[in-house]
Amino acid sequence: MVDEFDVAQALRGGIPDRARAWAFVRDFAAAWAEPLADGAGTRAEELERAEEMLVLTLPTALREAYSLLGTRHDLTGNQDPLLRPSELFVHDEFGGVLVFRSENQGCAFWGVRLRDLGQDDPPVFVQSRDGWVRYLERVSLACIELVLSETLFGSEGRLYNACELPASLIRELPSRFAPVEFPEYPM
Repeated sequence: MVDEFDVAQALRGGIPDRARAWAFVRDFAAAWAEPLADGAGTRAEELERAEEMLVLTLPTALREAYSLLGTRHDLTGNQDPLLRPSELFVHDEFGGVLVFRSENQGCAFWGVRLRDLGQDDPPVFVQSRDGWVRYLERVSLACIELVLSETLFGSEGRLYNACELPASLIRELPSRFAPVEFPEYPM
């Protein structure tokens, strides 16, 4: 909990729609980083150029995510970044996938199937050594996960430690931390 913003509490009851997802992201950014300033996202012209280059239309939720978070690399670019609009590409596997996020070493990609682009908030799939698997049911949820995980990996390493926990500490976790209500995903 930072500045009285409790992530577990904020996610309690779920995130039923895009508006709630973006409200969560704004509140989280204000408490854990810097508030999201109006006009600090990706400009509409840049998104339009990307659409023209790809010859497709971005789903509403992805366009909203870029408009809200596109220039906030502290929230989207520490480990497995949100790609810049000019870096978006279509992966040919799985019937075609618009890729918007990449693992930092290129070992995995997150994207939306081309056949789902007409949905406002389509499901997100992740490509890894097991092929393309469903990641989260909506782009807006995937953006919440993106912001949460990228914030952990930022902050000069203050919020995470990649070492294995000793068994004694693992037993204490349930009493020290509240579980976050978030949909299951394959990672």
